Amino acid sequence: MLPMVLIPLVAGLVVITMVNKEAGVSRPEKAANHENSTIIKKTFRSKPEGGLSPETVQIMLKDNDLFDSRRNSVGAGISHKYEAQNGGMVVCNFATGLTWQQSGSQSDMNYERVNNYISRLNHEQFAGYNDWRLPTLEEAMSLMEPPQKNNNLHIDQIFNPCQVRIWTSDFRRDSMSWVVRFDAGYCDYVYNDSNNNYSVRAVR
Repeated sequence: MLPMVLIPLVAGLVVITMVNKEAGVSRPEKAANHENSTIIKKTFRSKPEGGLSPETVQIMLKDNDLFDSRRNSVGAGISHKYEAQNGGMVVCNFATGLTWQQSGSQSDMNYERVNNYISRLNHEQFAGYNDWRLPTLEEAMSLMEPPQKNNNLHIDQIFNPCQVRIWTSDFRRDSMSWVVRFDAGYCDYVYNDSNNNYSVRAVR
């Protein structure tokens, strides 16, 4: 493996300087067409929280400059480095180190069915991996784009537009989960009951 230089910046940011296109990348596994390029990597919380308040979310959005049409409409979002891999089954974002399902669940589901969906992905080793999970709110909001790009959704066109609204792993409080709405361009929290059905886009 050829060397890469890690240059620390402010908290949560790391500059990865690739020596050439043969340099190894651990996750995602391979970065194509990044010869002699510099990638500013933004890291987000991966562990879910059980009592995530709206006030904390608003601070998080502003601190990370993430777009939310209600809580941070001036947010610019992050500069993505997307690449479709595994025959288009997954999308790697070299700007965050996250690998996403390009599509996701083919239909909306209530929260009770989410764990079964994730378990099935891992059991079947979807796209060759067995460590899929629900994204945290931070991770899911990192996909949000200020302009409507994809079938009038606030998400890049590299993703399937069928997953309009997705579940996250964060809770507002017991029986209430945070969700991300790419149609309206904001995050919100909803009750985890049979009346609320959203899609799943797993991450690893």
